[in-house]
Amino acid sequence: MGLSFIYPVSIPVRAQESFPALSSEDDTTLSQGARGGVFVWCSAANSERRELYISDVKRQPSGSGMAVNSLSGHFAQTMNARFGIHLAMNAQHCHMFRNSAAAQNARMILMAGARKSDLTVKNAGIF
Repeated sequence: MGLSFIYPVSIPVRAQESFPALSSEDDTTLSQGARGGVFVWCSAANSERRELYISDVKRQPSGSGMAVNSLSGHFAQTMNARFGIHLAMNAQHCHMFRNSAAAQNARMILMAGARKSDLTVKNAGIF
């Protein structure tokens, strides 16, 4: 049973593709992000409780995949403790963007889709 009740929010693919997150395969983008930083926000859905947990956009000085994966683990640990859910610690909960505007827009698209899916959006707070 374990994690069977936690699934990502179903958002139309076109909404998710509007502001693509950086991938670890994109060396050019990551080297640019490492110099100037990247913007990150994290989210997780709990379909059993009909809730979406989402953080604010944070500026990260390092655009490395390892730093973002560490942040994802920290987010999962905090959400598990704060809300009594069971997020996988090694799952990718955080999304990385080159600029603040793209991060904010993608976050707003996810929140709007969650509300349309009748999920309650909960602020993740400081994690």
